[in-house]
Amino acid sequence: MKYNFNEKIDRSKNHSAKWEEMEMKFGRKDLTPMWVADMDIKAAPEIVEAMKEKVEQEIFGYVYRPTSYYESAAKWIEKRFGYTISPNSLIHSPGVVPSMSILVKMLTKPNDKILIQTPVYPPFASSVKDNGRTLVENKLIKDEKGYYTVDFKDLEEKLSSGEISLFILCSPHNPVGRVWTKDELKKMGDLCVKYNVRIVADEIWRDLIMPGHKHTPLGSVSKEIEDITITLFSPTKTFNLAGLQASFATFPREEERKAFDTILGQMDVKRNNPFSLVAFQAAYEKCEDWLSELIEHINGNFDYVMDFIEKRLPNVKVYKPEGTYLMWLDFNNVGIPQDKIQDFLINEARVAMNDGGSFGENGKGFGRLNVACPRYMVEEAMEKIEKAIKNL
Repeated sequence: MKYNFNEKIDRSKNHSAKWEEMEMKFGRKDLTPMWVADMDIKAAPEIVEAMKEKVEQEIFGYVYRPTSYYESAAKWIEKRFGYTISPNSLIHSPGVVPSMSILVKMLTKPNDKILIQTPVYPPFASSVKDNGRTLVENKLIKDEKGYYTVDFKDLEEKLSSGEISLFILCSPHNPVGRVWTKDELKKMGDLCVKYNVRIVADEIWRDLIMPGHKHTPLGSVSKEIEDITITLFSPTKTFNLAGLQASFATFPREEERKAFDTILGQMDVKRNNPFSLVAFQAAYEKCEDWLSELIEHINGNFDYVMDFIEKRLPNVKVYKPEGTYLMWLDFNNVGIPQDKIQDFLINEARVAMNDGGSFGENGKGFGRLNVACPRYMVEEAMEKIEKAIKNL
């Protein structure tokens, strides 16, 4: 491989949240950090070089956003997914989660009901409840192997009530790792068209798709679905740029794009910082080979964990993710009370994982494992979990 994703990197001097905030979040700092969703992997050299050029200018004032910035994103979408959008439909925002919160306020009224599919990334629920809206859950169905599907009967019952104003979709899905098929997306989208429910699609994981699977942008499924869907995405997860705090939103309706732009202006967060501007464009224009090798590395880490669990941890259940770099480990059968599992992982295994209960009631007893790191970290985490379970 051209790139070394197994390099051991000391992050103790770059104010890494994953490493430096462990004691604050988990109560101790002697843990193997497998939690927050960024990578313990260096960014692509082309991105680093683009940022170095900015540093060498030695001026970090306000930056102008050229048309090539949006064009690079639109061309990437067409090349990766065969979906053509106008660069004019895109808008820069400070992040997918801030965009989600803005859209909740923009598209709904206080106390309106908003639907999400749990277990799901915690800000989905908080963006609803913290903005004074009412949360409605369409709980995903899990089979005995840990494979999740949409409960379409429940989904239609809730959408047909006439009480749902907005559906927030996670595609690909964090934390369960599903890459929804085109047929699944069409069924979800068609139901929203039928019952006049708008969609906000969080597609931030769209580039991290494992071999044998394919991401379909929801807006590409049909013109009718595209017209009701606002899509949020960013290269931040793909290229390990989360700290640059920037993203895109795709608006099919010009009046809504302008309304969103007005809100960003009111908060004075319309501009990129100097580094996200050049890093994003370099990522989309120069780093496809780096991404291909990264996916191969992540897929290898997935395979390692799957093999480890099958041979050495038979009471832990997991289904190999189709996308993302996150694994959804089910600890409900290891002989620990459900409400003690997170404490066990922290204080006995000494591994920092995101608590499954934070993703919804149906996530209790699970842990989210981030494998976007060198293999030695994955090995260390799994061996520590095995040792702790054997010591029960």
